[in-house]
Amino acid sequence: MRRDNLFRKVKDGGLGLSHLFVRKLVSRFFFLRDQNHPFLRNIIQVRLANSLPTMLVTNQCAEPPSLSGYLKEVKEAALFLQTRFSMEYLGIVTKKKLSRDLVELLFPAPLYRSLYSQCPGQDVLCRVKRMCVPPAAKSFFFKLHSGTLPVKPWLREKGIFVLLSVDCLLCKTLETIEHVFIYCWDAVFFWDILQRTLKKDILLNQHTIRYLPVEKSDNVPYDVFILLGLFSIWKTRMEFRHAD
Repeated sequence: MRRDNLFRKVKDGGLGLSHLFVRKLVSRFFFLRDQNHPFLRNIIQVRLANSLPTMLVTNQCAEPPSLSGYLKEVKEAALFLQTRFSMEYLGIVTKKKLSRDLVELLFPAPLYRSLYSQCPGQDVLCRVKRMCVPPAAKSFFFKLHSGTLPVKPWLREKGIFVLLSVDCLLCKTLETIEHVFIYCWDAVFFWDILQRTLKKDILLNQHTIRYLPVEKSDNVPYDVFILLGLFSIWKTRMEFRHAD
């Protein structure tokens, strides 16, 4: 998982964290655009007019003065935004809208979500965030959703020592995420009993275990049951591996 994806909105696969560079760009630009103080407007006109001819009107065609400190940051923020957005957009946009658009522009969609971008359940992280489940279950699901769950092949790819082999101890096949939660004997027996108990057929594949899609007509929180089931399977495996 790329670290910059953490700054995207939760519903887009990130964590909604605030990025200081984006906040600085927005703050410096709005200092320039919405400045109403006469003294500061005069300073901006005198110091920045030759550097920002598309935003500030001047009748002096002198060499732009060298800037430092805050005014230099204001100039750089304005030039940065001018190359990426139109002047019409910059003239009417709000702070909140500009911040969101900058995040969308600077930080691409996570690769682990691009595989299922057209599938249902895109709001899964928002739903999991609101679920009344232990915080450990939410942390587990985010790792599962983002493909960072520490299964044996993932650990070996990261250079972490794996005892014996990367195969499942029960099935003697490669211990992938899909194998752990769908194809392993433990998972098969667990889902069979759960479906019989709920009297509900649950479709289990690579997409459903990561996005927990539900039908709007369902009055039963099946996505919560599936999440707790996935978490219990993982906890059992970690206890068996003595890694809990």
